Amino acid sequence: MSSSETITLLAVGDIMLGDLAVSYGIGVASKIEKCGPLFPFARCLEELRAGDILFGNLETVLSRFDSRHDPFDRVQLRGQPEAVQGLVAAQFDVVSLANNHIMQHGQQPLIETILHLRQNGIGFTGVELSEIGVENFHKLEIKGRKFGFLAYNFRPEQYQIVSRCDVAGSLDRIKQDIEQYRNMVDYMVVSVHWGDEFIDYPSLDQVRLGRQIIDCGCAVVLGHHPHILQGVEKYGRGVIAYSLGNFVFDMWQPRLRKSMILRCRFSGTNRIDYDIIPVFINDDLQPIVLDSVAGEELIGEVLRLSQKIGSPAYTQPIYSQELKKNTARFRREVYWYYLRHLHKYDGRRLIDNFARMIRNRRKRNSE
Repeated sequence: MSSSETITLLAVGDIMLGDLAVSYGIGVASKIEKCGPLFPFARCLEELRAGDILFGNLETVLSRFDSRHDPFDRVQLRGQPEAVQGLVAAQFDVVSLANNHIMQHGQQPLIETILHLRQNGIGFTGVELSEIGVENFHKLEIKGRKFGFLAYNFRPEQYQIVSRCDVAGSLDRIKQDIEQYRNMVDYMVVSVHWGDEFIDYPSLDQVRLGRQIIDCGCAVVLGHHPHILQGVEKYGRGVIAYSLGNFVFDMWQPRLRKSMILRCRFSGTNRIDYDIIPVFINDDLQPIVLDSVAGEELIGEVLRLSQKIGSPAYTQPIYSQELKKNTARFRREVYWYYLRHLHKYDGRRLIDNFARMIRNRRKRNSE
């Protein structure tokens, strides 16, 4: 590849092709059932197809279920196999499976998901299953340059019902993997499922970890899990996006529907530049690229969030206080959402969901 050629990597945040518990019957999977598998991506296909590589975090398994008769724990946060056609239409090249929901329905649904991705030519990383030849590494060659993808879940085991197949994150493991694959690629991209939900800047420990990953030889660090946008920084020769937010998701709060497409341009042997394409998830749960005015406002917001990264003004006690406040706010919003939308829920599923919420509250109180 000559120094004048450029390769463009596009990266998006969390892609959840099921229904959240709070949105069951009116969430993403329900939209797909009514409108078809291309519906979630229909308003941004042109932008998603414009890069050389497209990457996202797949936050749900793709495994057959009966939406009317299966138990509630079996159907929530689960996409039907045909939902993979939306990923195909958007031309996703690689997805991360290293997240806290991928083992929620056990090993067999994960294996089904892997098979659906393989059958449709979509690469994946972040899980290990030696019995079917799955390792935590995916390689792509574009315009004569080789890109390696690794993914790790730094979140504690939370929803797993069997032993985990997703790759647990640690700096030592990342160093080991980068060292193992370094000579096979020109650029290494690392996806990390990390941090805390609903807070719009990373902890100082995250900032330290993100920079250490770049120091290990990584070119781009892509952060997922907080469900809200956080800042982006250029560090050394690399780029760190601390949280890309939601991309296809059925959270309804405006702050959690703000999103972006991170665009990284690789030129020559070591130059990486980036910018962001501003996105908002509309009322139909579709990400749409914002126009010039709203788009500039969102870009400005991400720039302001980027100024928080590693700032000594945001100490650990302040971070902990902000996290507690935002978590409590989200829980209040969930209760109000239920009350406002009672008329939309199937009665049996509503009872199942309230029972689940009570169990979770008791569990939290006992911890």
